[in-house]
Amino acid sequence: MLKIYQFLIYIFIPIILINLFIRIIKNKEDKKRYTERLGRTKDNFNSSKKIIWLHTTSVGEFKSIDIIIEKYHRNFNILVTTTTKASAEYIRKNYSNKVIHQYMPFDVPIWCSKFINYWKPSLILWIESDIWPNMLEIIRDKNINCLYINARISPRSFNKWKYVKNFYSKSLSTFNKIFAQSPNDLKRIEYLINRKVEYIGNL
Repeated sequence: MLKIYQFLIYIFIPIILINLFIRIIKNKEDKKRYTERLGRTKDNFNSSKKIIWLHTTSVGEFKSIDIIIEKYHRNFNILVTTTTKASAEYIRKNYSNKVIHQYMPFDVPIWCSKFINYWKPSLILWIESDIWPNMLEIIRDKNINCLYINARISPRSFNKWKYVKNFYSKSLSTFNKIFAQSPNDLKRIEYLINRKVEYIGNL
């Protein structure tokens, strides 16, 4: 299933690019930083510190990781990826001296590889529900320690993933540990991946 997904992704690259530029015109993408969505970066960082990469989607998910940022930003480079302009602006205003923000690349293998090869994270914390199969496969192939924190899956998404359980399970095999957001999320995720999931409370 992953190979089919990757094949389709490459076929749809022209559509992805057209949609990206339409979103730029509509001011839904950052016209100054859109190349980050293609795995490119202009950001420099202190290479003497190891990188912890935290992936969230939006402002709400980002706010849940404040406790992690406050605990570790002095000793590590904290790289945060999101997908929305609102989250980027929120981070710029409130956390610019604590984290490095990048837009998450689209889930195209060559762009994901470019991103990973540049940043070389030592630890990855994946937050909540955003599943990117190609990025997760590259992380798995590079054997980077990766934890799924506050993992959740809505009943609606659960019903969809049931039809491709192996695909979902393969993606989540990247994570060394999975910590569910709620007991119900734990049950749904365990059903799909047939693997032990832990619950330690919601961030």
